[in-house]
Amino acid sequence: MLLIVPKPNFTIMKKSIFLLSSSNVHGYGYLEYNKSAIQSFLEGLQTPILFVPYAAGEAEWDTYTAKIAAFFDTLGIAVAGIHTVPEERIFTDYEVIFIGGGNTFRLLNELQQRQLMPGIRAAVLGGKMQYMGSSAGSNMAAKSICTSNDMPIVYPKGGFEALNLFPYQINPHYLDPEPESTHKGETREQRIAEFHQMNDTPVIGLREGAYIHIGVDFAQTGELYIGGAPGARIFLQGQEPYEAPRETEFIFRGNKQ
Repeated sequence: MLLIVPKPNFTIMKKSIFLLSSSNVHGYGYLEYNKSAIQSFLEGLQTPILFVPYAAGEAEWDTYTAKIAAFFDTLGIAVAGIHTVPEERIFTDYEVIFIGGGNTFRLLNELQQRQLMPGIRAAVLGGKMQYMGSSAGSNMAAKSICTSNDMPIVYPKGGFEALNLFPYQINPHYLDPEPESTHKGETREQRIAEFHQMNDTPVIGLREGAYIHIGVDFAQTGELYIGGAPGARIFLQGQEPYEAPRETEFIFRGNKQ
């Protein structure tokens, strides 16, 4: 059974996980739509953000990092690209790691090849680093990348398992079915139903502009928070999808818990 218990008096969880559906929202500048939520999440930060641009092609890493740095400069926060940081400093000198969007398969492949997956997972779940993700970076926080919208432009030889910072799936950029549309291809809802034909892991369809805030002890508490006006839709194997609570902390227990 799924348990949803809204919890009043929500306070931002520290040493935690912040996942954006996307960095671009129509009518806003890059990352601007959720600027206040991002600022709250990063309150008290004493070090630069460690940015991971690996979802983009290698030739774009510097320009991608500069784009991220331009936004965080408006918050008075510096940014360092992980590709410019000595390996021995990655998990010692930074309080927040931010994995950006792009192609999820390429991102996972790079992280696997550089053997960064165990270190990131240990640092976040151990409370040494906070985790921020957008789009592909949000997929990477989930159990696997199997609910990504991206094309598999490269095959991650280590498999499709992601960081598993919380034991569910995310579908970023989730789009609701349009009843009047003449398009005959599968909707996102149908794609997620296909996933549930082969898997029983719950999926959170995160609409553009929405975000999820999760404590590192999520596996024990099941507590999370979905912010942003667009909200999210929750999908469980064998059940009708439904709207997630918005702007309130709630307990989310999947079929196995």
